Amino acid sequence: MIIKKLIVQGATYRRTIHFNDSFTIISGEKTSGKSLVLSLIDYCLGKSEKIDLKVQKELNVKCDQVFVEIEINNELLTLNRALKKKTNNIGIYFCSFKDIEGYTPKTVNISEAMHFIMTKLNISEYKVIKHKKHSNEKELQTVSFRDIFRYVYTNQHALGTNDFLEKKTTFKSNKNPHAFKMMFNLVETDKEALKEELVNTQNKIQEASRVITGLQSYLQDKDAEDFNDLIARWDKLNSDIEKQKQAKKTVIENSKSNNNNENKLYIKLKKDLEQITNEIFNYQSEKKNLQLSINSKKLLLEEYKVEQAEVNATLEINYKLVIPDQDIECPLCNSTVSTHTHEAVNQSSMEAEKMLHKVKKEITNKINLVTGLIGRELKNIEELDKLIERLSRKQEIFTEAITEFAKETDVPFLSQINSINSIINRLIKENEIIKEGLRIHRKIDEKKKEIENLDVTVTRLEKEIKALQISDRERKKIFDFLDDEYKGFMERLKYETDGDTFIHREQYIPFYEGSSVYAHDSGGLLECMQLSYLGAILKSKKKGYASGHPGLLMLDSISKYVGTLKQRSNDSQKPVDEQDEIEEKDKIKDPEVYEEFYKILIELSTDHQIILVENTPPDKFGLLYAKYTFYKGEKGLIDEEKNEFQEIDEEE
Repeated sequence: MIIKKLIVQGATYRRTIHFNDSFTIISGEKTSGKSLVLSLIDYCLGKSEKIDLKVQKELNVKCDQVFVEIEINNELLTLNRALKKKTNNIGIYFCSFKDIEGYTPKTVNISEAMHFIMTKLNISEYKVIKHKKHSNEKELQTVSFRDIFRYVYTNQHALGTNDFLEKKTTFKSNKNPHAFKMMFNLVETDKEALKEELVNTQNKIQEASRVITGLQSYLQDKDAEDFNDLIARWDKLNSDIEKQKQAKKTVIENSKSNNNNENKLYIKLKKDLEQITNEIFNYQSEKKNLQLSINSKKLLLEEYKVEQAEVNATLEINYKLVIPDQDIECPLCNSTVSTHTHEAVNQSSMEAEKMLHKVKKEITNKINLVTGLIGRELKNIEELDKLIERLSRKQEIFTEAITEFAKETDVPFLSQINSINSIINRLIKENEIIKEGLRIHRKIDEKKKEIENLDVTVTRLEKEIKALQISDRERKKIFDFLDDEYKGFMERLKYETDGDTFIHREQYIPFYEGSSVYAHDSGGLLECMQLSYLGAILKSKKKGYASGHPGLLMLDSISKYVGTLKQRSNDSQKPVDEQDEIEEKDKIKDPEVYEEFYKILIELSTDHQIILVENTPPDKFGLLYAKYTFYKGEKGLIDEEKNEFQEIDEEE
């Protein structure tokens, strides 16, 4: 997963924050909104808590929704979540943010959205058994994307503290070991549960296929099967609408010099142009109706041909049926009596054959009639195409004439505006019809992509069913690699790793000198352990072990416990060398460790996206990777000078 953009938006304000695919630093003063950037990404990716708009006052005034454009396995998606109303829903657009006008979002609740992201990442959610609160009863608890995301986003209140991976929230921390196992495919899955998921996935494929068939049938009925033709028509209409808007703008600008002297020639031209536009629209509607009529007649023709084939087959069988003459022997005198029963049968057969020939003739007449009707309607369509083409040329000529005429003369602006508005409204209606067709085409593409993803899931589930349990040897390989990477990072951050420094095989958390990341007190040591641990996980993803990790890291304020030497407040007047020995928890490592953090993050960003929020990064790193710098007040995240709606208004 790669975070491409964050967009905050309201009725009159929009700002887009872009991210590098590798390393991005967002710097700035306190309370300028830089940490809010990560919080909003977290919110759009399913955080249960709302954004506190009483604290984020500028955001509250200017914005009411947030968008995050992400890329998952080379597919662009845009997630949308409201800040004030209906905050439990997330809209999913199967496109980039700039294209969302042409797409209909899939709106789901948070848990459904998290399941959707897990599916896109090709990771199976699974359930663990837990005891209900204040009860002996048990319930199933889902381990989802939000549990994995704790290994992606570490906020400033957790980094370097004992609340790493939200340890203090029991409901979440209890799921951390399971999330770790999901990331490293260490889950010992029940075979029947896998089979059930496989069947459900296959059913979803069938359901998506049925939806595609229905949408394609709708497009066929609307004569909108050709996507490229729709795009061309949509572009042409947009161009025509824009020309009319410009013409309207010109009229309004010139209205001050207008003395309301009626210009009959100009008004007539406008009315003629409107009439031509209406005629074209009517002819196009008539053409669509003819095409629908032809399609229905073709279906009827197929039915007649089937009937004709059946009648021909019956006639052929009747022709070949022969009933031989038979003699009957008298039982009393043994004399032979001749019988002519077959004559009666033959007579009946001839009558049946005559009736079948009559039916055949009627069917042939119907076929000829329908074929003739189809031919006439096709000829009508050809005539309509010629009329539409001629009128379109005339429309272009009139439009050009009116444009030139407007340059030469003053006309009553109200009548001009009414005429232009009428044309614009007609064009917009046509445009909406075409846009609906385009949306359906894109919905079909979404469903096809969904089927592709589900096929990938089916393949993975089938493999998991064949090899349910990971071998002890493979498990050892994973943890040996994690240990090596974890210790390597700790050594670079100036910590000795000769003692018990490792990733625990059952708790799945980092240890240093025999104590876990939750047992140590030093903020500097905790931060080094946490970053080394997260770095080791990213390294293992590159190796192919942590396939369930999204492959990005979001960190907030790594300078809190590193950089310089902190003096004890009660001895602050004494030189450092005269003070008593400073307690370990009050020590902050030297600036070299702080720089090493950046070097590690830059190395990791070669294969993974890293987003870092920091007040004042070192110049040599900030100059290369700092994409935004926020300031308190009006120059923070919400900055009116960066308002993209204002830029659009100025362009218009």
